[in-house]
Amino acid sequence: MNQIVYIWLKLSSLFPMYILNLSAIKFSLFLQLINYRKKVILTNLRNSFPEYTDTQLLKTKTLIYNHLGRLIAEFIKAISIESKEIEKRVEIVNPELVQAYLDQKKDVIMVLGHYGNWEWALLATSRYFDQELVGIYKPLSSDYWDQKLKKIRTKFGATLVSMKDSYRYLIRHKNRPKIIGIIADQTPSKDELNYWTNFLNQETAVFLGTEKIAKKLNCPIVYTHIETLKRGRYKISYELITDNPLNHSKGEITNLHTSLLEEKIKEKPQHWLWSHRRWKHKQK
Repeated sequence: MNQIVYIWLKLSSLFPMYILNLSAIKFSLFLQLINYRKKVILTNLRNSFPEYTDTQLLKTKTLIYNHLGRLIAEFIKAISIESKEIEKRVEIVNPELVQAYLDQKKDVIMVLGHYGNWEWALLATSRYFDQELVGIYKPLSSDYWDQKLKKIRTKFGATLVSMKDSYRYLIRHKNRPKIIGIIADQTPSKDELNYWTNFLNQETAVFLGTEKIAKKLNCPIVYTHIETLKRGRYKISYELITDNPLNHSKGEITNLHTSLLEEKIKEKPQHWLWSHRRWKHKQK
């Protein structure tokens, strides 16, 4: 069954983007029809924006479904998208900020959240820079889909390393300057609940992995802003968080990049991934 689904996705990805954009509308309508994770989305929104009226909550939920529909269509396109098209659809406005550190033989950590289209951002970044992009990720429970997803994400030269193997890989290749991509808004497992911060009006467990790696490698950290311009079009810009992580106390760097993500979510909440259970753990 998995193979049949993948073959269908691969064939669908061959359609031009304007056809898939039409499909995105259908995906959005279907998500609304089945009220996909309605309770999770509305609970997350209500707790994050207590000032929202019921009308605002429902309007935002609809916008979230619209965005999810686009993400589905764009993920399908990612299976077969070529380098020229990803360059056309994802603009990187200030790559020189990152390149300057790479030219100094330093690693650079790019930290981001599940905002905009993070999958296309990975593809565009690995296509643009000559240095290796190492994406640190959490493997899927399905070996079949984990391998397929890795194949899609690494098509332009990126390397995917699981969270548990990341330290060993980075230290082993520390003499080769590279970009390290980390999506930092994932929910920690129960045994990783060792740091909490206020995020979107709620006490939130967050990973300290970004700052731990930065201090271990003594490398700069940049935040990756992903702006949705229109259907199938994005703009990436980088903002320096610090180029001297050893000068920061525990949690300071984590609070900085978490705050940058929070600002973007407050501007356009529909572009974040509200359907995951980000606050399933509570501080005791």
